[in-house]
Amino acid sequence: MVSVFAEHYFLFPVVAIALAGVMVLLCRWAFSKAKGGSLVRRVDHRPADRDAFGLLTDIRTVANYNEARVLVSRLKDFGIKATAAHTKDGWTIYVWPRDEAAARGLLDHS
Repeated sequence: MVSVFAEHYFLFPVVAIALAGVMVLLCRWAFSKAKGGSLVRRVDHRPADRDAFGLLTDIRTVANYNEARVLVSRLKDFGIKATAAHTKDGWTIYVWPRDEAAARGLLDHS
C-alpha cells in the first residue's frame, strides 16, 4: 500500500501539528470568558422567559434556588432527568416531555 505522504514524510507531522493548533485555538475561543463571547456559557444573567428552553417542559415554578434544587434532586432520585433555571417568574423546574406526567405526579404527591 502506498502512503499519501510517502514522498513528503515531513508534511504529515506539520499538518497534524497545525490541525492540533487550530483545535486548541477553537477550544480557547469557545470556552473563553464572557467578554470574548463564549459559545457554551450563557453570558446574560437576567431571568429568562419560561418558554426559552427549547424542548424542555416546565412543570413547576418555585420562589428560591434552594427549593428548586431540592425538587430537582427528588426527581433525579426517581430516575427523571430534570434541571432548574432562573426565569422571570422565579426558579422553574424543567423535564423532558416524555417524563412530564411522571414528574408532575411525583411532585404533586410529595
